[in-house]
Amino acid sequence: MKNIRVVGLCIALLCVSCSNKQTKGIPIQTIQEHEKNHAWYYFTDSTFLPIDRPQNVPVNIERPWTEAVRISSSATEPKTKTAYAVVNRLGILEMTKDKMELYGDNTLFPLNTADALVFSDGTPVFYLYKSTFFNQDMLSLPQFTSTEDTTLPQLSRPFLIEFNTQSKTMYPLVSYDNIHLTNEDQITGLFWNGKTWVCSAKHMSNEGVTFSYFKWEPLVPLTELSPALNKDSVIFYNSSAQEYRSVNTPSLFEKAPQEIRTLLASIPKSYSFYLTVKDADGTSPKSYYHEGTDEKTANAFAATKGACGFTIALFPDGTTYVSYEQNGKEKISAFRLPLLPQGCSYGDFSLAENTLYVAWEESNFYKTGRAGFLSVDLADVLKLTQH
Repeated sequence: MKNIRVVGLCIALLCVSCSNKQTKGIPIQTIQEHEKNHAWYYFTDSTFLPIDRPQNVPVNIERPWTEAVRISSSATEPKTKTAYAVVNRLGILEMTKDKMELYGDNTLFPLNTADALVFSDGTPVFYLYKSTFFNQDMLSLPQFTSTEDTTLPQLSRPFLIEFNTQSKTMYPLVSYDNIHLTNEDQITGLFWNGKTWVCSAKHMSNEGVTFSYFKWEPLVPLTELSPALNKDSVIFYNSSAQEYRSVNTPSLFEKAPQEIRTLLASIPKSYSFYLTVKDADGTSPKSYYHEGTDEKTANAFAATKGACGFTIALFPDGTTYVSYEQNGKEKISAFRLPLLPQGCSYGDFSLAENTLYVAWEESNFYKTGRAGFLSVDLADVLKLTQH
């Protein structure tokens, strides 16, 4: 990790006894300025760069969030303990405990929105789409204009993309044509349970907008698919709005995994939040809703305990809850990440062994300005002796 001087973290430690499930709070303490326990980075239009603090990141033109360079999705590969982040419009960020590399593809990222990172047998997979709301002129593009000249190649847009961790390159796995969609259609949402993909699609034409719902299953491992060979490799089913919503609508927080509910047991009942939870199987995350009395509802992220040995929940103000084993006992710690400038918030995260990578961005309604990520050495912050 680069030697960058940054402000300190605030940390509150809470000890949890697995036998009585009681939580005891300890007053918040301030960790003094430290050179190595965390570091800031920000995105340009072509790469990421270190910065001493986000307040000093150059002003960036605000763009709709689907068009902006920002981390849209992040997760940890369960077996290798490697963290990955989909950087919209830019590429894939591969992160180990002390190294970060950005891999792009100019044929895929600049003109598409990239999101929804999952893992198939350890391989990162994500999907591409284009927001018709922010690209009203897209129907006039050549790929959306019909032609009677059948000698011209009719290219089908890529849908699912694999990031090959050995070659560090991107490969299309599934095209829009493979799942019975035209180039005028847009995938507006999806959910993958490790076997079946449930999707919604929007069709935009001069006559108006219509929605459809479908599901599909590959007959071979996901990473063995190819747009040129998928005709007999995919089973396609019609679905419904009700079925799609049943897997994408947030469940009540009471139905969240027990380890997540235990982790957040000390949160006031009045606090309202949505929680997106990733688990170690690498499939689509599930969402939960905690209804409190607060008027504002926070959007938080969480991950169940995987190979790295931590259960984590992180809120947009930087409040972070971590459950881990130390000296044979399960403990819960809560700390607050450095305060961001006004208008900025923390987002999704991933973990590479003891290093936590957290997205941050500056937002104004539906637009995003400056964006980047923060790396945090959990071993130093939590004073762990081993992990």
